[in-house]
This record gives sequence, C-alpha cells and structure tokens, in this order.
Amino acid sequence: MERDERSRTAKRVIWGSFLIALGSAFLLDHLHIVDLPSLGSLWPAVFFVIAVGHVAEGRLGSALTFLLLGVWFFACEFDWYGLDYSNSWPLVLIAIGAGIVVRALGGEPRRRERKGGES
Repeated sequence: MERDERSRTAKRVIWGSFLIALGSAFLLDHLHIVDLPSLGSLWPAVFFVIAVGHVAEGRLGSALTFLLLGVWFFACEFDWYGLDYSNSWPLVLIAIGAGIVVRALGGEPRRRERKGGES
C-alpha cells in the first residue's frame, strides 16, 4: 500500500514537472527568448514523460519501450536520416521487442498480475 502511494506521488511529481517545463518553454517562446518548433512536432515528448513515470515505478522494460517509441516519433517528425512513418515502422517492432525482453529478464510483473496481487 505504501509503495502504491509513493508511485502515485512520483507520477504526480513527474507530470507536474513536465507541465511546468512545458509552460516555461511556451512562455520563453512567447517572450522571444527561445524559438521553439511548432507544438505539433513536439508531441512525442509525452512518451519521454511516460518513460520517466515507468522508471519511477521500477518498470524498466516499459520505460525502455516508451523511450524508444518517443525517439522514433521524433525521428519521423523531424525527418532524421530520412526516416518517416512509412519507411521506419520496423523500428516500432524493435522498440516493443526490446521492452518485452527487458521485462522478461528483469522479472518485471505484467500489469494485470501486479494489480491483482496488491488487492
């Protein structure tokens, strides 16, 4: 029960910090102190926040999956190395597979099993 409360607190701190950083970035852009790309191209940052939340919960396999997905989405949005959604979709399979392997090797319980065991 205590671990569950710590996990919820950690998630709140992470999401709150993300919103503070996002709001600060928008304010600095509005004041012309920094020049941000359009909001539409920054949406993959949400995957990094989710990954940090999973790290805080000790779910490293899930964190790796979300981290790699965030990198993939950024690569497609900003055309890194000519990657786009149509030619780089196999990277999604690699990201998901890497997360599954890390979860299995690390003994990370599946979400359903964790919730069922805490009741």
